[in-house]
Amino acid sequence: MAEAIQKKLQAEVEKYTLMQKDVSKSMAARQKLETQLTDNNIVKEELGLLNSTNTVYKLIGPVLVKQDLDEAKATVSKRLEYINGEIGTRQS
Repeated sequence: MAEAIQKKLQAEVEKYTLMQKDVSKSMAARQKLETQLTDNNIVKEELGLLNSTNTVYKLIGPVLVKQDLDEAKATVSKRLEYINGEIGTRQS
């Protein structure tokens, strides 16, 4: 009887350990998304301070490429929508 209880306890401990790992992975992913959200909100604010006479560059690999301001704003807005969607999905 004690052996059966020991086996059941061991199985529950293993389940708990797996759940802890899952929670840790989810928290790490959530932190990454929150960081990206903050970074992109800062970029959006900075882009909002610019006007059409300013030049915007996009980093592609090791090269800076000139980018249209409206295109940059649209890209950041889409990125924010995606990140917010991912955060909402993970909360559910």
